[in-house]
Amino acid sequence: MSLTNDPAPNGPRPEKPIGPAQVTNGDLNDSRPAPSEAGGTSTSTTRGTHNTGVTKWFLLLIVGSLFVCMFDLSGGSVFEGTDCWVAQTAREMQQRGEWIMPYFSGEERLQKSPGPYRAVILASKIRGVPVDEVAARIPNSLSAVGLIIVVFWLTRRIAGDRAAIFAGFATASSGLILYWTGRGASDLGMTFFSTLALAALWVALADEPPGRRRNVFILLAYFSAGLCMLYKMPMPLVTVGIPAIGSLVLQNRWKALANPWHLVGLLLFMLPWAPWIYAVVEWRMDGDWALALAKWRVEYIDRMTGELPNVEANKQWFFYLFYVGLAFVYVAPYTLSLPNAITRAFKRDPSVSDDGRRFMAIWFLSLLLFFTLSTGKEARYFLPAMPPLFVLLGIELSWFFSQARSANTKGAWALAALFAIVIPVAAVYGGMNFAEKYVGPRGTFEWVDLKTPYIGICIIAGVGLTLAAVCFARNRRNLSFAMIVATIWIGWFWSWSNLLPVFRAQRGDVSFSRQLRALVDSNPGVDQHMYQVAQQNPTITWHSNVRFPRVIDQLVLLEKQNYHRDYDTEVRLVATEMLNKLRSDDLSLFVATREHYLLFLYKAPELARELGFEMPKTYLWIQSTEGPERHQTILFGNQPPPFETPVLDPPWDMAAYL
Repeated sequence: MSLTNDPAPNGPRPEKPIGPAQVTNGDLNDSRPAPSEAGGTSTSTTRGTHNTGVTKWFLLLIVGSLFVCMFDLSGGSVFEGTDCWVAQTAREMQQRGEWIMPYFSGEERLQKSPGPYRAVILASKIRGVPVDEVAARIPNSLSAVGLIIVVFWLTRRIAGDRAAIFAGFATASSGLILYWTGRGASDLGMTFFSTLALAALWVALADEPPGRRRNVFILLAYFSAGLCMLYKMPMPLVTVGIPAIGSLVLQNRWKALANPWHLVGLLLFMLPWAPWIYAVVEWRMDGDWALALAKWRVEYIDRMTGELPNVEANKQWFFYLFYVGLAFVYVAPYTLSLPNAITRAFKRDPSVSDDGRRFMAIWFLSLLLFFTLSTGKEARYFLPAMPPLFVLLGIELSWFFSQARSANTKGAWALAALFAIVIPVAAVYGGMNFAEKYVGPRGTFEWVDLKTPYIGICIIAGVGLTLAAVCFARNRRNLSFAMIVATIWIGWFWSWSNLLPVFRAQRGDVSFSRQLRALVDSNPGVDQHMYQVAQQNPTITWHSNVRFPRVIDQLVLLEKQNYHRDYDTEVRLVATEMLNKLRSDDLSLFVATREHYLLFLYKAPELARELGFEMPKTYLWIQSTEGPERHQTILFGNQPPPFETPVLDPPWDMAAYL
């Protein structure tokens, strides 16, 4: 893409400054004062001539992002539940030779579109090995790099080169990217396609003159939204649809719909996922559209409204503040700049597109409103709402770190001194807190394993952030920002290799998985008698590769309730089925969390008497031997194990439990 100005969609546009500070000779030196806080209405698209300086920074951003996001994919944190859902489903689809219906532990996952699983399978085929953690991480890592590039590109179209560079590097060193890259969850891939769709749509409708390029961007927007549907249906109807409709209404873009290429775009939108909808229902469910629609309604609509049993608790008042706080966490370490960044969406600036900043506000606020009102809440759901904040953050940081901006030098020196004092004190306090709450045989980790990695990250953060503050105080603002990015990246490399393998070791689930795998290997066929109580634990399924269904298949359970889920009804149905299996002469084994195991022992006798028989005898087979009690998993059954029956550890204190 060329970099000089050319006519705006509605006529010639006067050439304006390209951002809060010019990029010259391949560096970030300011050549003019930072922009004012108000005034100006024009956009600042830079197309036409090649800008060597910004190209160098863009290449550095790509190389750095690839290194960060693709670093040691075979190491790092142990796979946890969200990652294992994707990895295990891809593993089973690959082994079945299945590309249509997702399977997990032998069960059909009709509620999940197959995009992320196909991506993992493709990565494993390219590598020439079965699905493993590396294959599961590759799609997410590439999506993270793609998201960084799209944020850079969109910021450049809205606010120019300097803001784009700051936005790109801020995104690449943010808590959002570092937490979710290297994971197996599908949400980062969905966020990439969603962001690309909205960015292409805005460029087409607000920053490109009529012609071939505009039409190409329109088609790119629709096709990206379609790929997003294939990746995580039906989220793009929200993450792309709501901001797009909001822009159509609030920015008066109705005339844009007269372009006939939107009709072609709709076909491209449906191309990735509509054939799958037909195939999965007609070919895998024998045309049972009623069951498919009921399952999708329960999974999507009931999750949003709160009718789904496992999200009913999210209706408490403090959950409505969840995503506001999460936004500040995701932009760390630039959290303190976020309020000013958001206000830039409502201030005129001669170097920032008015249309673009308004679209960023519509994008973020519309999704914040939707996700806040939706009852089902998880941290990963909010990822598609974050890209506009990174665009605005790039504009704010490019102003904040401008060497032409007047600043409080004494305050900067005080901040440097504060970092030098506070970080070591916070490190000591944090270490004591970890030791008290999480360390020990029944803790999340052992202090002897955590000590060196923890001290290392504290030193990196303390030295790096102090030097960044010193550079800022000496009016080396660009170098100060570079020091922050470098500190975060170096800290990430250290943490990924040393801290996260301990901090996120999944000790309880991994210890149970090892025992379960050993049991199945020494007693072939015993897994054919196992059932999962309540929700499956994907971490155990992935790490043990032992597959067993739920006590009642999810689709059967849904049919038994006339397609309307109710928690108490489900508990009774599952408990009744468990009692019937325990009474049988055939071996029946149940995998349950400690909480569900004790709840069953406490309540099942009364249910058994209601059903006309006494509570069958149960035997403990396996229990997690490491990790906290709250993460303990139990295997119990109706026959004694072929080894000495273990004793529940820690023991069951009835009074404490009640």
